[in-house]
Amino acid sequence: MSDSSNLPLLNKRKDIGTITLKTLDHYDLSSKEKDFLSRHKPENKLIIYGTLAPGKPNHHKISHIKGEWKSGLLKGGKLETKGWGAELGFNGFVPVSENEQTDIPCYVLFSDDLHKNWDYLDEFEGSGYKRILAIYELEDKKQSIGYLYAING
Repeated sequence: MSDSSNLPLLNKRKDIGTITLKTLDHYDLSSKEKDFLSRHKPENKLIIYGTLAPGKPNHHKISHIKGEWKSGLLKGGKLETKGWGAELGFNGFVPVSENEQTDIPCYVLFSDDLHKNWDYLDEFEGSGYKRILAIYELEDKKQSIGYLYAING
């Protein structure tokens, strides 16, 4: 993905999970970062790789969120035996350098209702995880950016 160079800097922001298209001007963002977020609309996409995925133990926690599910691959990191999900057999996502990255099967929930649920999801995931931007690739090879919960720390 040609414009993914914005991700590392954006993900270093403690407030990255609170930035939405409606609030872009309230944050100290460059025009390039604003354009990047405007094009990808990450607040409408949740990347799931663990217990919240369809058919997994905690999917019932988000089944009320209306939207469309698509399967794909999560890019830009790897799974490590960390986080509370690891106790259930679901390792946590950690961003890593390009030579350490592995493609991780995932689901992406596309929903205009996610903005109503971010606080709930943040609370469910707990302090051991943080919401960050990540790259996904759908089965049709289209790539974009969404939010996912990564290991915090």
